[in-house]
Amino acid sequence: MKQAVIIYGPPGSGKGTQAELLARKFGFIHFDTGRYIESVVHDSSNRKNKIIQREKKNFDTGKLCAPAWVLKITADEAKRIANSQMSIVFSGSPRTIFEAFGDRKNTGLIETLTALYGKKNVSVIKLNIHDQSSMKRNSARLVCSVCGLPILATAKNRHCSLCGGAFRRRTLDKPAVIKVRLKEYAERTYPILAGLKKLGFKIFPVNGEPAPYKIHKVIAKKIGLD
Repeated sequence: MKQAVIIYGPPGSGKGTQAELLARKFGFIHFDTGRYIESVVHDSSNRKNKIIQREKKNFDTGKLCAPAWVLKITADEAKRIANSQMSIVFSGSPRTIFEAFGDRKNTGLIETLTALYGKKNVSVIKLNIHDQSSMKRNSARLVCSVCGLPILATAKNRHCSLCGGAFRRRTLDKPAVIKVRLKEYAERTYPILAGLKKLGFKIFPVNGEPAPYKIHKVIAKKIGLD
């Protein structure tokens, strides 16, 4: 049975890692909105595109990109994946009230997912970590410059174990930017969770401090896959 899972959590809580684990073990399609936006705004062929350059400035300073722009990307991708009879997992999206619930002229992502997968098959995971953990993890985080996979802060190697690519530090993982991202998360995500709860969606709080494989087991059990 196909389903849609949304994983929320502050920067460094492991949203992307947990989404990747669901994709690798259970065949979900991981749509990483942040990674996709990063690839678009840093694409040299888009240097003359005023809209994308505006979004690049937002992205690189830790601010959220324009909700209408992000909503279109995520909704279109969700429809494509659902029509392929695949389950989907989002890591940190939708990021604003508008993206989640839309308005009179725009259908929000939650309504789109409900129509595509059915309300009972839409689950929300909320990863909880301390602010200190977020700062420590993000400040030390590196990602592969080729495939985008992260390297754990405790690892000694500096090349991707999947493709051998060199690692790099993301612009949004600078300490000053992390503080902005934490503030944005609190101000934007909490109201979404409240709205989802009011609408009767399943929200599962999960401790994001343990090792990733332990968290994965908890998530799999909560969404009925283990």
